[in-house]
Amino acid sequence: MLDFIVIFVIAALSGLGVGSGGLLVIYLTLVNGTPQLAAQGANLIFFILASLASLLFNLPKRRIPYGAVAIMATLGIAGSLGGTYLASVIPAAVLRKIFGAMLVGSGILALRQK
Repeated sequence: MLDFIVIFVIAALSGLGVGSGGLLVIYLTLVNGTPQLAAQGANLIFFILASLASLLFNLPKRRIPYGAVAIMATLGIAGSLGGTYLASVIPAAVLRKIFGAMLVGSGILALRQK
């Protein structure tokens, strides 16, 4: 039941625009003991479902800038291919430290902007 409540809160934060994907990974790894790769996979599924919900909500309202979507999709595909290559070259321990530093840095930036 705790998992349901926490994921509901994270989903609500996501709907409010908070970058909550990192919160899900942190919760799954630190509280549930989920391996990091599995937590990141669950985070990707969470993100895809949240994006799909947003798409279904905004599509009828014609609020989707298709040009920007095409650019972001192209850059996202290029980034995922580049990230896959880097993940195969960089040791997992280093990747965990980089990911942790990125989360801390983005959290600090978010707090300073608000």
